[in-house]
Amino acid sequence: MEAEIDLEDFQAEFEALDLTAKELAIRMQGWGDHREQATIVRSIQRMTAGETVISGEMKVIINMMLYQKHIEEKNNAEIVWTSFGNNSISAKAGEFTLSLSPQTKGRWHISIVHQDGYSHPWPSWQNSVEEAKRKALFCLSDARRHIFEYRREQGNAN
Repeated sequence: MEAEIDLEDFQAEFEALDLTAKELAIRMQGWGDHREQATIVRSIQRMTAGETVISGEMKVIINMMLYQKHIEEKNNAEIVWTSFGNNSISAKAGEFTLSLSPQTKGRWHISIVHQDGYSHPWPSWQNSVEEAKRKALFCLSDARRHIFEYRREQGNAN
């Protein structure tokens, strides 16, 4: 019974992240997971399907990411999105500009660019503007981490 509750909780928490298994795998590699992306994706898919036991490490990762998502949403609650004539929208979040542009089939493209020109890797297209806003804010923390790591490597982390 406890395993079922764990699985249901894990599935709900994973779904709340609004990430695909591949997106989570890419993040895990960025944080130092040395396994091949396909291996990580399979592991995540097997855990979410209940085919294998959910590892303690994965529980920690998901919990930390949910907290990170909560913090980003809270810190960025006052962001003002501005619409442009081409139906795109944009917002300023500290040193970053978030841009959302409509694509074919109602999907939205997300761009996150630092004031120094660094362009964070784009997340997958989203199916609505609201999903794109949430995903952009969630990915903002990764962009900030990348800038921090770059500055640290250059010897001037702030």
